[in-house]
Amino acid sequence: MNRTNAALVSFGLLAACLVGLAPTPVSAQPPRCDAPRVLLVVDKSSSMLGALPAGGTKWDAATTAVGELTAAYESTVDFGLMVFPFPDRCEPGQITMDVGPHPAADVFTALGTPPPTGGSYTPMAQTLDGIASYAPLLDPEIANHVILITDGWQWCDPYDAGTRFTPVDAVTRLASLGVTVHIVGFGAAVDALTLNRAAVAAGTALPGCDAAASSPSDPNHCYQQANDLVELRAVLSAIARDITDETCDGLDNDCDGLIDEGFDVDADGYTVCGTDPSNPGTTHLSLADCNDADAAVHPGAEDVCDGADNNCDGSIDPGCECFEGADRPCGMEVGACELGIQLCTGGVWAECTGGVMPAATDPCDGIDNDCDGPADEDADCGAGMVCIDGACEPSEPTTPFDPVEPPPELTPTDPGASVSDGNCSCSTPGAPGSPSPLPVALALGLVGVALVRMRRGA
Repeated sequence: MNRTNAALVSFGLLAACLVGLAPTPVSAQPPRCDAPRVLLVVDKSSSMLGALPAGGTKWDAATTAVGELTAAYESTVDFGLMVFPFPDRCEPGQITMDVGPHPAADVFTALGTPPPTGGSYTPMAQTLDGIASYAPLLDPEIANHVILITDGWQWCDPYDAGTRFTPVDAVTRLASLGVTVHIVGFGAAVDALTLNRAAVAAGTALPGCDAAASSPSDPNHCYQQANDLVELRAVLSAIARDITDETCDGLDNDCDGLIDEGFDVDADGYTVCGTDPSNPGTTHLSLADCNDADAAVHPGAEDVCDGADNNCDGSIDPGCECFEGADRPCGMEVGACELGIQLCTGGVWAECTGGVMPAATDPCDGIDNDCDGPADEDADCGAGMVCIDGACEPSEPTTPFDPVEPPPELTPTDPGASVSDGNCSCSTPGAPGSPSPLPVALALGLVGVALVRMRRGA
C-alpha cells in the first residue's frame, strides 16, 4: 500500500471511531503494493577500467546503465547499491546506498570515484555472503532481489583455484533466505561457467540455457551476458521488467500507479482484462500505453534521453549515452589531478569540467603534474643539471676521471718526482728531515757548471 494512502486510511478509521460512525470506504482504486527491493551489486575491480570496443570503459558504461535503470524505476522500486571490493584489493563489498526510495542522482554519489588502475580484485563470494545478514533484504513480506554486475572471475591475490565456484554457494544461501539473485556478466573476460551455475542456483536461469557453457562467447547462457553499453541497458531493463512484472488482474502488480498496462487491447484501445472501477462489469481498464498519467508518453511518441520509455516499445533511451540532466564524476585523483563533473546534454556526456587534468609536462617541483604516478620523472633542468627532490641540482660528471700515468723513471713515492694529471705538474715532497728539493737542485746545477769549466781548462 502506498504510504500516503495507508496514512489516510488509518486517519479515516480513527476519525470514524472518535465520532461513533462506521468508517467511510476508501477509493475503489486498488492500493499501491509494497515496492520490491533491489540491491545493485556492482563490480569495482581494476579490470572495470578496461576499454569497450565501441569506446569508453566498462566502468563508464556500468555507471550510465545503472543510473538510467534507477531513473526509470525510482518511483516503483526501492533501490540500494553495493560496490566490491571496498575500499580496494580483496576486501568484501560495502553497501554505499541503503535500500529505499531514492532519486536516481543518489546512485552516482554512491558509486563514488572510478576503480584504481591496479591491485583491486573480485571477491564475489565474500560480497554476496555479506548480504545474507543485511536486514532490509530479509523481510519475507517483500520481494527482495540482488542484481550482480561483474566483469571477471572470483579472484583474490594470490589466486586460489579452489575458490572458483564459491559464488555459486553464496547465491544458494541467499536463495534459501528468499533473496533472488540476477546474474549479469559484463565483457569478454567473465567466468561463464561459474555465472551459469550461479544463475541456476538462484532460480533466474534463462529458458533453454546451457549450464555447462564455459565461454562468454558461447550461446544460450543461463546468466545475462552483456558486451557493451547498449546490451547492458537491455539486460538491466529486462531484469527490471521481470522484477516488476505486471499481471492482467485489475491490480497494480508493478507498483507504478498503473493497472494492467502492456497487455492486449481491444478495438477501443483498452486492455482486455480485469475490471474497470469506473464501469463495473466491463473488461475495459486502461489505455494501452505505459503511463496513462503522462499524456506525452504513448506508442508513437518521440523517445528522448530522459530515462523513460516514452514510446512504450519496451526500451529506454535507445541510442543515448545518458539521460538528460544526469551528471557523473570524471577525470582522476592521482598526483595533482582532481575530479571534475560531466553533464549529460542531448543524450551524450559533455566535456569534463571543474577538475584538474594531467599537465603536458612534469616540471621539477616535487609534484606529479602529469598524474601518471611518479613525480618529476620527465623534468628537464637543462644541461649539467638534474632534478632531485623537487629542485634542479648540478649533475655528476658523465665520464670517470682518467689520470695520466707518471713517467716510468719517476714514481709518486720518489722524493722530488714530478707527475702530471694532464692539468698540472706536481712534485712529491721529500722524506721528512731531508733538504728542500729546490736548494738541492740549485746546488747540483752549480756543481755541474764547475765541472764543465774544469774540463775545458784541462
